[in-house]
Amino acid sequence: MAEIKQGILGPVNGKVGTVVGATWRGVNYIRAKPRKSRKKPSMKQLLQWDKMSLVSTFASKFKDFVNANCPAVYNGEKWITGKEQMISRLMTQGIGLVNGEQHIKVEEALLSIGNLAPAVIKKINRLKTSKFKVQWENGLINALTLNTDKLTMMLYNETLDQFTAIPDVGNRVDKYAHFSIPMDWDNGTVYFWSMWKAADGSVNSTSCFHGIIELESVEKETKIREKEAGNGEQGTENGQQTFSEVVPIEQARDISLKNFLKEVDTSTEVEATSPFIQPFKENQVVDQVHTAELNLTIDSEKYSEEKEIALSSIDAFDKEKKLKKWTPPGYIRKVNKQIINQSQEPKSAVQTEQPNEGVFDGVRSILEFSNISEEQKE
Repeated sequence: MAEIKQGILGPVNGKVGTVVGATWRGVNYIRAKPRKSRKKPSMKQLLQWDKMSLVSTFASKFKDFVNANCPAVYNGEKWITGKEQMISRLMTQGIGLVNGEQHIKVEEALLSIGNLAPAVIKKINRLKTSKFKVQWENGLINALTLNTDKLTMMLYNETLDQFTAIPDVGNRVDKYAHFSIPMDWDNGTVYFWSMWKAADGSVNSTSCFHGIIELESVEKETKIREKEAGNGEQGTENGQQTFSEVVPIEQARDISLKNFLKEVDTSTEVEATSPFIQPFKENQVVDQVHTAELNLTIDSEKYSEEKEIALSSIDAFDKEKKLKKWTPPGYIRKVNKQIINQSQEPKSAVQTEQPNEGVFDGVRSILEFSNISEEQKE
C-alpha cells in the first residue's frame, strides 16, 4: 500500500501493484516494480552483503544502550537512531580484512555521543577478589563537568557474545572505583569502554575505548600467579593484589602475535626432533627432505647440512601456513553463514568466458577469491 502525504498531487511513497513511488536525493519518482535479477552478483556486491550482515549482527548487541545514549540525527528526510549511526560508522571505517575475511574492528565502535567531558582513565585492573578497579584523572574540566558526574563501564564478552553496561560505578570526584562483572563471565575475551553521565541524566560524554583483557577463572589464575611468584616474576606489592590489567588493543595484538609465533616455533622444534619428517604437499620441500634422508647412509655430514636446509624450508612454510589462521585480537566476526546462495544447482566445471566481470557459475564462497583485496580497493 502506498501513502500520499500531501494530497492527490503529492509524492507517493510505497507500492501499488507494479508501480512504486520513491524519493531519491530529494526528487520524487514513480517507477515500475523491479523484477528479480537472474544476473550473478559481482564481487563488490558479495562483499557489501557480507559487510552489512556482519555489521548489523554486531550492532544488534548494543542496540538499546546506543539508542539511549546517542541522540537521533535528522538528515533532511528522517531521524537516524543511534544504532543506525553506529552501523553507518562501522560500514565506512570499522571493517578490517584478515585472511580473506571481513572482521569488525572493535576499537571503532562508538557506543555513546555527548558533550560532557570524560575523565582520563589511567588503569583498569582485575583484583584478587575478581572485582575490577578503575582509576582516572580529572584533567578535562569545562562548565558542564561536575563532581557528581557518574561513571558507566561498558563491557563486551566476545567469547560469550554478550554486552553489559554497569552504571554508577563511581563519582568523578572519587578518582577510583570498583565494579563487578556478571557472575557467568568467568572466561573469555572482554573489551572495555567508559562513559560519563550527569547525575540527573541530562548530558553524557562520548564513549572511550580502553582495551582488552583475557579472563581466566580465579582458581586457574591463582595457580598461574603462584607459579610466577615461585619463578621470581612477581615482586611488586601491586602485583600481589592484582591478577591482570586491561591493556590497549595495539599492545594486546603485539603480545598475542609474539605468543603465537612462540607456539609455532615450539611446535616446529618438536617436529624437527622427530626421527621422521612429516610429509608436505609442496613438491620442492618434499624432494629436499627425501634427498636428505637418502643421503643418510652415504655421508652423515652432508645429510646434516641438507636436512637443515630442508627443515628451514619446512619451518618457513609452516609458519606462513599457521600465521594465515591467526586472527589478531579485536577483529570480530560472528557471521558464519554464507552470503552467497544464488543457485541451488551444483557447481559447474565450465569456466566463465569473462572472469574479469565478476560472474561465476554455481554456489561459491567469497573466501575462494584470492584477489579480494583488489576488488575491495576498486
